[in-house]
Amino acid sequence: MKKVLGAELERLRLQSAVTQEQAAQRLRCGQSKIAQAEGGSGIKAATELDALLELYGADENDAAYARALQAESNRRTKRGAFSTRFKHHMRLLVDMEPSCNRMLSHRSMVVPGLLQTEAYMRAQFRAWRPSPTQDEIDRDTANRLGRQRVLDNAGQTFWFIIDEAALRRTPISPKEMKPQIIRLVEVIDRPNVELQIVPFEVGYYMGQEHDYTVFEYDTRTPVSIVYLETHDGGEYVGGNKISRYLELFDQQKAAAIGQERARRFLLDFVADL
Repeated sequence: MKKVLGAELERLRLQSAVTQEQAAQRLRCGQSKIAQAEGGSGIKAATELDALLELYGADENDAAYARALQAESNRRTKRGAFSTRFKHHMRLLVDMEPSCNRMLSHRSMVVPGLLQTEAYMRAQFRAWRPSPTQDEIDRDTANRLGRQRVLDNAGQTFWFIIDEAALRRTPISPKEMKPQIIRLVEVIDRPNVELQIVPFEVGYYMGQEHDYTVFEYDTRTPVSIVYLETHDGGEYVGGNKISRYLELFDQQKAAAIGQERARRFLLDFVADL
């Protein structure tokens, strides 16, 4: 909501031909504060938001929308909410999965968490060092299985691109991998899911080494947020870099095979296991 509010404030400011410096003068702050607010840091004080809306000449509808966004962005996460089960860097990700309009995901070496079988999850968690306890593995597995329910949200679209390497170098045995491949085939039949595979025969393609997810929101001012996977956490990207990742995803879609060819590829793959 902070990202959406920032995009809306930027739209109103540009529409009124006000510069960031002029907005900063109204709030008696530095220009960087305006830039950060528009980038998604949020605005806590209602008086500051009202001052900007007045400066921008926002009409009643725009002002009400901005105030609702501010109220939502400043609302604390309820104790016991599903996202609070996760580490801090994961909480925004878990909140965005069920709230976005579209999710675009590329995975080069690992099956996406939303598509993993329980056996795959447990093996992946066991591979961490230092080794987690059995209780920690049980907890993390239950949490990831809980996240997968988001795929039942018919009003959202989920688009996955998976490199063949993610199917070849796995944490589980070929016997355990068969149900994982069947799971991917079944996902193809969901009306709100697109799944593409990039076979080795394609050769090199742009961004083949990058794992990332794009969350798109069809808000009044459309907003996209990119989550980059890292070894020990994750990084959220906004601003001008967003368009580069959207272009990259289009290039990867062009390199990958489509749904029906992906189905045949997966069925042939599982037959050879």
